[in-house]
Amino acid sequence: MAFFDKLSGLFSPDLVQACLVLALISAAVVIGLFAYVGQRTERASYRYWTIGWLFYAVFLAAMIAADFMVQNWQLAAVPTACAALSALFIFAGNMEVVERPVGRNRIFILALVIVALNYLAHREGFAYWFSCPAFWALAAVAVHAGRLFYLSRTTTVGAKLVMTGYTVWAAMVVAVPLIERVPVLFGLNGFISAACLMAVALGVILDHQLTNSEQKYRALMEGSSDALFMVDLWSLKVVDANQAASRLARRSADELVGVDFPGMCPELRKAGKTMLDHRRMFADVFKPFNEFHLVRSDGSLVLCEGDTTLAQWQERAVVQVRLRELDPAKNLGPLVRRAEKMSSLGQLIAGVAHELNNPLAVVVGYAQILAKQPNESEFMRTYVGHILHEAERAAKIVRDLLSFARPCEPKFAVVEINQLVAAVLKVRQRDLAGHAIELREDLATGLSQTKADAIQIEQVLNNLITNAVHAMTSQAGARVLTVRTEAQGMFLRISVVDTGCGIAPETMAKMFEPFFTTKAPGKGTGLGLSISQNILAEHHGRLWAESTVGKGSTFHLELPVVPCEAPAPVPVATEPVATNVSVNQNRRLLVVDDEPGIRDVLTAILASCGYQVTGAANGVEALAEIRRQEFDLIITDMCMPEMDGEKLYDTIQAKHPKFADRMIFVTGDTVSVKSRTFLERTGCRWLSKPFNINDVEEAVETFLHERLDKLTDGTPFAVNQMKELLRHT
Repeated sequence: MAFFDKLSGLFSPDLVQACLVLALISAAVVIGLFAYVGQRTERASYRYWTIGWLFYAVFLAAMIAADFMVQNWQLAAVPTACAALSALFIFAGNMEVVERPVGRNRIFILALVIVALNYLAHREGFAYWFSCPAFWALAAVAVHAGRLFYLSRTTTVGAKLVMTGYTVWAAMVVAVPLIERVPVLFGLNGFISAACLMAVALGVILDHQLTNSEQKYRALMEGSSDALFMVDLWSLKVVDANQAASRLARRSADELVGVDFPGMCPELRKAGKTMLDHRRMFADVFKPFNEFHLVRSDGSLVLCEGDTTLAQWQERAVVQVRLRELDPAKNLGPLVRRAEKMSSLGQLIAGVAHELNNPLAVVVGYAQILAKQPNESEFMRTYVGHILHEAERAAKIVRDLLSFARPCEPKFAVVEINQLVAAVLKVRQRDLAGHAIELREDLATGLSQTKADAIQIEQVLNNLITNAVHAMTSQAGARVLTVRTEAQGMFLRISVVDTGCGIAPETMAKMFEPFFTTKAPGKGTGLGLSISQNILAEHHGRLWAESTVGKGSTFHLELPVVPCEAPAPVPVATEPVATNVSVNQNRRLLVVDDEPGIRDVLTAILASCGYQVTGAANGVEALAEIRRQEFDLIITDMCMPEMDGEKLYDTIQAKHPKFADRMIFVTGDTVSVKSRTFLERTGCRWLSKPFNINDVEEAVETFLHERLDKLTDGTPFAVNQMKELLRHT
């Protein structure tokens, strides 16, 4: 009694009212949550439960206003009626869960009966004998609802919370008729009920989130055409499988659950006792190009290949096994022959492209020399310009053929996507203006840095812009090219949007195939999109298109965001050195190339700048010249008979090491892995065939200027003294 008196002192009438208000707020939270889940899931059970909780909230509101309502027996009948109606609708929701719906008409009739009986009981003075069954029924349906939640998801935290909340709340509901006139106990009941209702709300939230996750997971599982098995990494039992797995194993999904997976895959041998041992066992069997058999329910064997991925399934470590059926009767001969033909074709293309680069370099070189000559004839300027334009077209075709025949691995470095896009667009502005195309840039700010091969990504962008220009060339209306950058989760997206003619569906299906083109003969090779897609695949990105015929096309390029350190500070570029013919007369240069045309054009370019130029047809002749006289710079081809550029460099490094850092290489095959590896190893400059004479002049002048800076090293010598020193070094 002392404890009860002390408790009564704590629960003042105001505190009892506060506890009831807290319970009412908790009920309102449950009502809102159940209404939201019911709308999202479209389950009738949640709609009935929402109505049931709404009647319970009215009951709490009536109890808060009990002092006012007790003066009128008709108003005093409201709380009991609400409790009984709450029990009715929660029961109707439970029946929907077990797929035994009560029906709206029956619910309406039962509700009328409950209201009528409650009215008669209060009028005749038997309210207590009606309220007890009403509250006991409410408690019973609450326990039933909690049990349904628990049975549906026995292992989840949400189901346990809902079950516990409903059970404790039911105990509080049973006690309501007995303690209704004891304020202290009624207030304590309201406080505990509020806590129970919040536990129910939290459990429903967790359950709803889990349901959404499972729906997405199930959609991914069933959306895969491959057979997917989720295998417990400890017990090696199948815990889940998709429909494709059921068809492959000829077992239903329920039959697959619990099956010992090594029993289905004889190649798996149980080895070890730890999960790490089991993981290694799976890795030994499910590896690229490995074939194995799966035992079906009828004992037949099916040949498969597959791979595995570690995952977590319902708080358990599992391995996801992905299997694909192989047809042993399938004739692989045509595929092998096709692969051999493509390999031979690649070698042929690489050889032809390399040989074409030499005459192209000669044509481009002499055309550029002619273009630089002072000539007032409009006729000469026009036709020299045509020669250069067509030669550059041919050079681009050669580069595409080499990229297709010898795809090289990307050289990853830190890049700023916006800077890369802006640089490409700046170069293409004149071309776009010449075709009356309006350029719109929409570059998002704050994009993360990533790692990519800037040269290859520029190649992809140029291919996409060239295709967009071609698509808009025949368009009579407005021609607009929009280039947009944006962040898409862990990817950076570049979109190239044109207002051209669009792409037909049958073309969309084949446009990424090698040598497929819709351009007229002589206008394209059909390699641009194929090479671009290969480049994006090497970057672990993707390239795809969206198009509507007559309304233009959009090509999307996505690159993954690769965490990278801040790039090293870019050295300040020195001003280009003006060509001084009188000074250059003291510089001796050696040009090594087995093609007389290239030797002659390089000699002509460099001699016009005042250099003393000596020619050599191969590495052997070059070594003989080096033994006879000093050279300030050696420009050599990579591919030559008797002694190529790589062997020449190694020989010079061994016998004449002071000349090893005075070399510039010329090559027509920069996509070759061997060539790029060698050039990176030496650290020497290189020029790509066909070269631009301005690039040749700038490379030579910059090299000699940097070498002069290294020799001075800040020492206050007179410039003429340093020139003389450089001449005799």
